Amino acid sequence: MKNYSLISHRDSTELVYQDNNHITGVSYIPLDKGESIIKPHLSHHFVVFVLKGKVDMSCKDFKDKIVNEGHMTFLSKGGFLKVCAHDVNSSLLFFGFDEVTVRTSETLMNFLTAHGNLKGHSHNTLPVKADMKQIVDRIVTQLRRGRMKHPIICQAWNTELFITFISYYTKSQITEFFRPIISTDINFRDFIENNYVEVDGNVEKLIKFSGMPAHVFGKKFKEMFGTTPKVWMTERFKQDLKFYASQPNATTSFVASKLRITDVRLCQLTKKFYNRTPQQIIESLRDSQTLYSQARP
Repeated sequence: MKNYSLISHRDSTELVYQDNNHITGVSYIPLDKGESIIKPHLSHHFVVFVLKGKVDMSCKDFKDKIVNEGHMTFLSKGGFLKVCAHDVNSSLLFFGFDEVTVRTSETLMNFLTAHGNLKGHSHNTLPVKADMKQIVDRIVTQLRRGRMKHPIICQAWNTELFITFISYYTKSQITEFFRPIISTDINFRDFIENNYVEVDGNVEKLIKFSGMPAHVFGKKFKEMFGTTPKVWMTERFKQDLKFYASQPNATTSFVASKLRITDVRLCQLTKKFYNRTPQQIIESLRDSQTLYSQARP
């Protein structure tokens, strides 16, 4: 696997995982007073936790804002970053991602789309509540001690982190914190990719979920993906199904969990598209891979 780096720094400890063209990872960075982190371009979104000390932070969405110990802030990808430590023995945890692996509930999504675009983004921080702090402390301990070396754990941390956001912070807090990527103008692609399985390929439900007028949604979708929502969702499902079904030791439950649907729903979809069971598809892909490997010189 290619070695990806999120926020590389001479003293940083990182763990990064790539899964089906999506990346998530964590980077622990200690800083001394007056020391800076400067990046010309952020390739991922970040939730930044100030573990110790106080830092001054600037990015494309805000400039020269203070983030205190015990608080977190959000950085959207695509812009510059500058962080300067005010105190000795400061430290931060950067949690990077380009996809939220936990899709929100319909109630919360309706709230976000109703309130997410009412005003421009301003600098927002949130206190790290006790349940969130437990997750962050555990990540830092495992990173610094090298106790968790397999990068796939990043996906579990991603899920746990966003479940905690949804469970322990209010809708208004979540909206203000993640406003740069809640905007349907900025985050339309992420919204589609995160929710296409959730709506079971139902275009009308996806449009309703987006909070956009049907004609606006259709035009925006065509411009971004070059095809209709129905065609894209069908092809994307087949692509993801093939990817997960071809993994070593894949099972029906494994594939269903990766697609975030039930085993029963997966059986219905494979019956609809292929007139086969998930297990038959898995076995077919496994047999073709075996034949390919045997044929190689």
